[in-house]
Amino acid sequence: MANGAAEYVERTICHNELFFPQPSLFNDPFDCRPSFVFEGSDEEIITYYARILKKHRPHWTDEQRLRESRAKVADSERSPRNPAAVKRVQDLHTEQITEKIGVLCLSTVKDDILMWSHYADSHRGICLEFDGYFDFFSHAQEVKYPTVRPRINPFRQNNEDMMEAALLTKADHWKYEQEWRIVHYTGGPGIYRFPEEALTGVILGAHISPKDERKVREWVDGRHHQVNVYRSTPCDTTFSLGIVRAGA
Repeated sequence: MANGAAEYVERTICHNELFFPQPSLFNDPFDCRPSFVFEGSDEEIITYYARILKKHRPHWTDEQRLRESRAKVADSERSPRNPAAVKRVQDLHTEQITEKIGVLCLSTVKDDILMWSHYADSHRGICLEFDGYFDFFSHAQEVKYPTVRPRINPFRQNNEDMMEAALLTKADHWKYEQEWRIVHYTGGPGIYRFPEEALTGVILGAHISPKDERKVREWVDGRHHQVNVYRSTPCDTTFSLGIVRAGA
């Protein structure tokens, strides 16, 4: 298992904890970094700024927020049509998306060769199997894989549409992953506990070392709820992996 990974795996198997990282840690430089476009009428831009001020200036009245928003649009230095102001708005949204939100990445596929290579230390790690019917996973959303990079317009889109474009859209190169994501907007990045019964299986990688296998089996044996142990096995005749029950 890769350096540092063992600690996270132990926490998951033994203590029912999953780490939701911030998207800035993802391996795809385009992931959660949509293209921005800032187009809108004065009224649309004023409405946008008033909405932002409601979050950051909750003690202000609606009239105060509206007055400040109109002043911002009228000011050539602060206007969103000023390139420097556009960059500030884009940087604000990018930081919010990539640093302040926790995202757990899941997949419906357990036997993909590339995924084992990318995410399981070149087949030396493990794959965890969960029962998706538990409430913990009920908010998982399917990732879309368009051929065109999504564009976000904060002046004309609501937060839900923008977050879907940013967090649930990846380049079509990744569609083989068949990914689903659980997104924590308010709690942010961090560790979240799942029901013990939700972990149903552990799949050992085809190249897992005897030492790491013994360690994983010890963790599994120490659980109160039974977990099945499987092994990923390269096929003798095709470019594929078989998932079989592992012997003792």
